Amino acid sequence: MKKLFKEHDLAKFVLGMFILVVVLTWIIPNGSFETGVEFSKGTIQRIGLVHIFYGITYALQNFSIQIVFLIFVGIFYGVVSKTDGYKKLVERIAKIGKGKEVVFAIIIAFITALLTSILTTSFVMLMFMPFLIHILRKMNFNKLSAFAATFGAMLIGVLGATYGTEGALSLITYLGYGGSDVTLETELLVRFGILLLAFILYSFFFVNYLKKNKKALKNEDKDKENTLLDLGEVKNKKAKVWPIASILVIAFILAILGFVDWYGNFKLEIFNDFHDWFMSLAIGDFKIFEALAGGNLETLGYELATAFGTWYLFTYTVVVAIVTLFIGLFSKMKFDEFLTNAGEGFKSVVKPLALMTLAYTVFVFLYWSPIMPTIVNAFGTAFNPFIATIQAFIGSIFNTDLGYLGYSLSYYIGSFTGKEGSVMYLIYTTIYGLVMFITPISMFLIFGLSYLDVPYKKWISYIWKFVIAMLIILLLIFALLTYL
Repeated sequence: MKKLFKEHDLAKFVLGMFILVVVLTWIIPNGSFETGVEFSKGTIQRIGLVHIFYGITYALQNFSIQIVFLIFVGIFYGVVSKTDGYKKLVERIAKIGKGKEVVFAIIIAFITALLTSILTTSFVMLMFMPFLIHILRKMNFNKLSAFAATFGAMLIGVLGATYGTEGALSLITYLGYGGSDVTLETELLVRFGILLLAFILYSFFFVNYLKKNKKALKNEDKDKENTLLDLGEVKNKKAKVWPIASILVIAFILAILGFVDWYGNFKLEIFNDFHDWFMSLAIGDFKIFEALAGGNLETLGYELATAFGTWYLFTYTVVVAIVTLFIGLFSKMKFDEFLTNAGEGFKSVVKPLALMTLAYTVFVFLYWSPIMPTIVNAFGTAFNPFIATIQAFIGSIFNTDLGYLGYSLSYYIGSFTGKEGSVMYLIYTTIYGLVMFITPISMFLIFGLSYLDVPYKKWISYIWKFVIAMLIILLLIFALLTYL
């Protein structure tokens, strides 16, 4: 057992949070904010043994869209990583960055952070993380530095959420229940400034790590047996790159088109108009593309194939499935070989998904036994940016979902309006993003660390200085916005 936890220390910390929340439900009574800061204390609602097993089932059900998406991402890379065209593409891109590895990694990190900050569903970025990791590994970045330049950069985007991430949008909706007047434009320039500032500080620590650790740009930790992480050699030197490159480019473009809210953020109606026109194309009374894509069903009540900018994650899952089949066809992969490779890709995401499900179950427990309002109330409900930071920090440690954190505290946080309301909104969005760097139930952290097999403690020893420095900077920003 000791050896098991040593090899999989992330599992130990996820289970630790899982057990801690269960124990807290036996000690702390639930509570709620019913009108503004008026707190109503409830009874203790203990999570029992049967609740635990049902909670996991409940989590699987409610997390199913993300699970299916990540399964197909795993299958995609299980298939594409076996093609010589993909291997050649990775090698060619890696050669571009040869001699300027640090600059190349920082560029990758910046684009990743910026897109995560803008896209309405940040999960879609996970489609491209293995591809970037393959490139960085081919450039001899070790696992930790490859993780930092990709998944770590995603967390920068969550910290500095501007127009994107579903959590911020849900938070705004729930705070409106409490009377809040915040919108997506509230403190937008400040949040964008925090994004840039966080990225600069993050890059400083990243470069400093690479300079101090000579092994960071060597291949000592490469696993030659894991071809899904470290690609093997190209066998067919005549393999064509353009089919794989074209498919990846199309998938990337569709992710941008589908998950940037063009109308809501930028008032662009072109994609809504195009969607209406495209879906109305018909032969007689038969609307061709509406039927093929999946138009409105009377028993469903809403459309699944929506306009660009309003896509769902499962919409993009269809894209991933289609491009996977195309890659199998273009590479002339035998059907049995295709299934074998797809199976290996599936196995590569089983452990990450299992840990992510446990993390999501923690959210389920907090939903069933709402102890967070009680904890927040214990610190006081008068507006104070420093107390609010502590409350947001604790709430985020136990919540993998910013939207639900806002839901559970909607009447409390939403009761603050004007300058106080803007600062509270800023505190909860940024502190949540900062905490996602360290809490073991952070979804992107779990997936990345588990996928690359990077120990959780090793990541904490790398990131703690950034977290403390960024926390101090955020506290200064909160104080300036409050008292000036």
